[in-house]
Amino acid sequence: MKKIVLMCLIVLGMCAGSASAGTGTIKVGVLYSLTGNMAVIDQPGLHGMELARDVINSEGGVLGKKLSLIVGDCQSNLDTTAMAASNLANEDGVVAVIGLNDADYVMAAAPAVTTKGLLFVAAGATMQNLPYMYGKNFFMTAFGDNMQARAAGKFAKRRLNTTRCFVGTDVSSEFCKTLSKYFKRRYRKYGGTVVNEVWYNADSKGYPLPKEADKPDVLFMSSLPFDAPKYVIEVRKAGFDQPIVSGDGFDTPGLADIPDEYAHSIYFATHVAYDNPASEVSSFVKKYKNMFGVAPESGFAALGYDTVMLLAQAMIRAGTTETEPVRAAMASTTGFKGVTGEISYPEGIRVPNKSVDIIKFTNGTFTFVEQISPN
Repeated sequence: MKKIVLMCLIVLGMCAGSASAGTGTIKVGVLYSLTGNMAVIDQPGLHGMELARDVINSEGGVLGKKLSLIVGDCQSNLDTTAMAASNLANEDGVVAVIGLNDADYVMAAAPAVTTKGLLFVAAGATMQNLPYMYGKNFFMTAFGDNMQARAAGKFAKRRLNTTRCFVGTDVSSEFCKTLSKYFKRRYRKYGGTVVNEVWYNADSKGYPLPKEADKPDVLFMSSLPFDAPKYVIEVRKAGFDQPIVSGDGFDTPGLADIPDEYAHSIYFATHVAYDNPASEVSSFVKKYKNMFGVAPESGFAALGYDTVMLLAQAMIRAGTTETEPVRAAMASTTGFKGVTGEISYPEGIRVPNKSVDIIKFTNGTFTFVEQISPN
């Protein structure tokens, strides 16, 4: 089985990179779940990386060499993720491993990569203590959960002018638990009250609902992307029409599956709003549409793109693909103008200091509401 997986990795890598994996290429390992529940956000992430690779190679590559992506399908399974990460870490010539959009999958993958002395750049995972768990070679492209929870809490309390919040959390996910913890802390700090907090497991049947006696005027749902639409439908069916607020777990095209009568007053914090007129955003959207025939499905597409560009820039500044110089170049990144915002790593911190976008979803339409600065 392991030999079959490795062969698939190599074949996928050839398809995703140049025709040759010889000395004329720089090989970067990519981990995403292209099948299973997580594919809804990971497939766009891979597309973003493929677009970045093509843009880089069309402009002469990195250090005079073509960039090649060696892709492993984690299949939305933690054991498969660990095996795919090990295969990539031991693949001859791979200089770094990038990808994944969820903390649980990153935690399954990172040990095999970082213990091998390679760089690991998590594309969309937001649990901000991940770099401290896996050492100096681990970086994040996304903001931390503390930042998006701060933005969501501030928006829910002040912009929506609410005072009483119900919180529902999927305890099967480290991301969901971390996001809820920081949201509750921020919402209370801004003067709000958490009237009830309930937990559920994504593998169980049914979702925890507010109680009429709680009298919430806003609902915070900390869910994974594949679960978010189902939770919204259950809450709306039960008669709760209050605004719903969440984090980037709600940044999924799956929200379009919510019937129109339930798809209102849904807000979430995420990495980029594609109706933002900024040149970096509009240029990315145009290139993505030209390459894949559709608009970017979620902010995770842009995170994939930014991750490749960020790593490529670090290699160019380092003048080499060797780990230590590239790590130092990554750590000193300031003012990198990505699609998902300007990326800077504060000294000693490998989580970028970035803005957070708030998006409203109503009846199939995603609309930019506001951008909340990191300061």
